[in-house]
Amino acid sequence: MPEPRCSNGITSLLGCLALVGSIAPPAACAEEALFSGRADVGFHNQYNFRGFKAGDWAPLVALDLLIPTSADRSLVLDLGGWYVDPLDNSYSEIGLYSFLLFPLADFQLRVGGILFVFPNGDPVTGEFGAAVSYRVLDLVDLELAWWSDVKGDGFDEDELRFGHYAELRAGRSVELNGWLRVDLAAGVSYAIDYYGSDGWNHAFATLDFPARLAETLTLAPYVGGTLALAGLKDAGERDQFLAGIRLSLAF
Repeated sequence: MPEPRCSNGITSLLGCLALVGSIAPPAACAEEALFSGRADVGFHNQYNFRGFKAGDWAPLVALDLLIPTSADRSLVLDLGGWYVDPLDNSYSEIGLYSFLLFPLADFQLRVGGILFVFPNGDPVTGEFGAAVSYRVLDLVDLELAWWSDVKGDGFDEDELRFGHYAELRAGRSVELNGWLRVDLAAGVSYAIDYYGSDGWNHAFATLDFPARLAETLTLAPYVGGTLALAGLKDAGERDQFLAGIRLSLAF
């Protein structure tokens, strides 16, 4: 699933996360299955979107569906959404996304967009873009993503120009035993007129510890942090510590 307004590792929609986003391959499923998916509930010390802090003490729920759309199941439609409502202020957010996942040579591509709706009445926004991932020596998964924002009615006229966000992420999973693994993710991002950030945006790292409670049920505490770089500091942000836990049900 994508990396919605959270860091991934955090990168389920809860991996506040965002979210955040490596390209998830279709889950293994019976040949006759029409789709697979995952439902998440979690609680996080803050809701963090690409280095921007949006609120403290954030419960979040999310749903992700993977729907094969080709005979060989190589073309997959990834649909989902999340709702987050930090407890420290009136901010809340609904995110809805749609991505097409497909292979190209040895790469995996993701193309699509995210719609952000704010129940407190803030203007609707969205993003569209693409990401490409590649596994290096069967050890590390690399992903390079580019997103451009779309601002809705309600923004000042001088804010309606496009902003852009690019991110390079590396991830690796290590199985410790039959029920516990460690997921490590780290990366760096660059912004172009992206909500006040212009230049190197932030660096980040997260550690997830998914523990399998049952065949389809996983509990994953995580810790991580963001390092605000020049662009994010100019936008008024600073370094952040991230922690939380999520419960995931696969189906």
